[in-house]
Amino acid sequence: MEILKTLSYVGTMDVLFTICKGKSKFTDIMFETELNPGILNRLLKTLLSADILLKDKDGYHISDRGARIVLYTVKILDTESGQPNEEYKHLIESLTARVEGQKANA
Repeated sequence: MEILKTLSYVGTMDVLFTICKGKSKFTDIMFETELNPGILNRLLKTLLSADILLKDKDGYHISDRGARIVLYTVKILDTESGQPNEEYKHLIESLTARVEGQKANA
């Protein structure tokens, strides 16, 4: 249930989608999501502690666990709209390939 609480924070999905699109630096994420730096900092710390994100010298990245979580969430959002969403389609394809790669390596 903790994961649902984390995902429910305002801006969390925007942050995750932004990082999935390749933006990994704090300032890039902040400008893309239009989140206050303090709120973004707290969100990133929460996502790091939940093992949804990883951080290295290049910035923030989706973890393997995070990839699965974002994939399932995007699939839910895509079915909700009733019509295929091209942005969701691209994310679903790239995340599915990553998740299937994880399974093959396990």
